Amino acid sequence: MKNAEAIAYETIIEMILSRTYAPGDRLVETELAESLGLSRTPIRNVLRQLAAEGLLESRDNKGCYIPQLSPEDMASVFKTRAFLEGRAAMEAAYCRTEEDVELLKSLLAEEKERYSEDKRKEYAAVNNKFHLLLAKLSRNAYVERFVKQVFWRSGLYIFYFDLFYVPPTPIELPRDPLKSISCTEHEQIVRAIAVGDGALAENVMRNHIYTTYSRMSGRVPRGHSAGFFITKDCNLMF
Repeated sequence: MKNAEAIAYETIIEMILSRTYAPGDRLVETELAESLGLSRTPIRNVLRQLAAEGLLESRDNKGCYIPQLSPEDMASVFKTRAFLEGRAAMEAAYCRTEEDVELLKSLLAEEKERYSEDKRKEYAAVNNKFHLLLAKLSRNAYVERFVKQVFWRSGLYIFYFDLFYVPPTPIELPRDPLKSISCTEHEQIVRAIAVGDGALAENVMRNHIYTTYSRMSGRVPRGHSAGFFITKDCNLMF
């Protein structure tokens, strides 16, 4: 049975993923405790954890908020992700074991299954595991720590603006994983790591993150509350 903090963590992530909150919104501890049927202590601990991970912003004596989003911040976040996760993939290729490779392959298989079923919450969870596992496999605690922070921050842009999570039209099932750019690029990353090609793993990872960024960079969100606008000078270069 899951403890109260695990329930709160998963539920709040799901609320963000489902866009219950908009960028700039405050997450009120008492309201969350009441709606989830939990005490305030696990809610408070989870909000602190999410702020430490970069998914929320903590303001002195004012609680936690969904960060305001901007194209400049998005470019900075994804540049940092590309640098750090590219390095992590390279180090993982040099440090990998057979067990590591099998674990990555099992996540790939699960990811394709969730994609075909269009289970977005479950797909997001597997995607998170994949990227954070790669950071862990770098065997560099500093890389792992900073990858985690910037990965969660980039997740805000993905949750709100990626067409996978905000589809403009109904999805026909089953979805074909072979048509998923993300699944294909993840497979390429695993292949590079499996053969110990650090340079290739780094390049494929950087390209993967650039692809994710580029398909969102021109999207304008609905509603003023998103705090998002378009600038022509916002370029992402690796």
